[in-house]
Amino acid sequence: MPPYKTLAEHQRVYDLIWSQMPHMQKRTSSTWWYFILFPQDEEGYGPRQMMFSIATAVSKHPIHISDLELPGLDLRREVVDGVDRFPAAAVGWYYDGRTLHENLLHTTAVTHLSLPDRTVACGDEGADGRRQGYTICASESRPLALEAHIEGRHGRAHFTTWGDLNCLDNAPHESININTPIAGTHFIAWRRMHFEGEFDLPGTGRERLAGYGYFQRVCLNVPTFPWKWIWALFPDGSMFSSYVPYVGRHLFRKGYQFFDSNRKEQATISLGGKSFWDWPDASERIWLAQHTRVTPVLGRGEHPQFEVSAGNKGGDFVQFTAVPYARTGFFLERPLWRGHSHWNYNEYLFRMEEVQGQIQGRPINKESMGQGFGNLEYTWGLGL
Repeated sequence: MPPYKTLAEHQRVYDLIWSQMPHMQKRTSSTWWYFILFPQDEEGYGPRQMMFSIATAVSKHPIHISDLELPGLDLRREVVDGVDRFPAAAVGWYYDGRTLHENLLHTTAVTHLSLPDRTVACGDEGADGRRQGYTICASESRPLALEAHIEGRHGRAHFTTWGDLNCLDNAPHESININTPIAGTHFIAWRRMHFEGEFDLPGTGRERLAGYGYFQRVCLNVPTFPWKWIWALFPDGSMFSSYVPYVGRHLFRKGYQFFDSNRKEQATISLGGKSFWDWPDASERIWLAQHTRVTPVLGRGEHPQFEVSAGNKGGDFVQFTAVPYARTGFFLERPLWRGHSHWNYNEYLFRMEEVQGQIQGRPINKESMGQGFGNLEYTWGLGL
């Protein structure tokens, strides 16, 4: 099947993965490279999930990411011959179907980002001489593909990811490119990739896994702010995604806690939320942008559940309850005056329940689609 865009355009976007766009960075900038992986299992793409991330943020003073202290990224550093060196944190977790294994990877190191080598590598030996690290590089076996190598204290992984390149979400996509003197964002997303590789992980041991993954490199050149984000898959590879930035009293909330009522927890103003549906083939996205809601509901268990609904004027719609079975998270803190700014990142692994909908005249429910699983970010605070 022919590629969605020219191979030259796919290559151009692919090459942007190996830069954090230093000319765009501001005093509040942060950069993230991460994979979310859903291995194929009996019910579909879940309940197992895993995530690996490299992250850094600008600061003149030490910062905290995921309970790790590290120097802040220096805006005055030099990038020589396409090689950028900076401090970063490498973190990762794995849910084995029963237990969430946090801190599978948990380290900081001087990170090497090389455009000539198409590599970003964050790793070092600890005081005990044991190495931890995370490297993302261009694949040697496939064109326009990525390889990842993870060496953690509690697990290892080596996998390859690639896309079919036949539609927007199966290819690397320069989703956002905004640069102003005040703020901006540069965002590369690969929303549905195949992955396959060797994994040695707690709870399940050594095995070869394959499934779908999501990759993102985002240069956020504004303060980290609150949002709700969803990525969900059905057994045939159909995808639902939603993104809802919002404001409310949550801007000032610190740590993992909730308000004392649903009314207060739900008292937010959404800022241009978007959702879409994508079939697993080369068809175009179906935007569900006219109506998007992601509403946390307290009191139904250990974690909040989320009532999700999205639709468009053409009658396409999807609604379901995101029922979490695990939660992980971290925070980003920068020094600020006599205190610090705080942004809390919470990631919920969920099963889709009470699914109803219709897309292009086709019914969307558990009987027609099978069991869906997803990953949901519910963040709050403000990383100034």
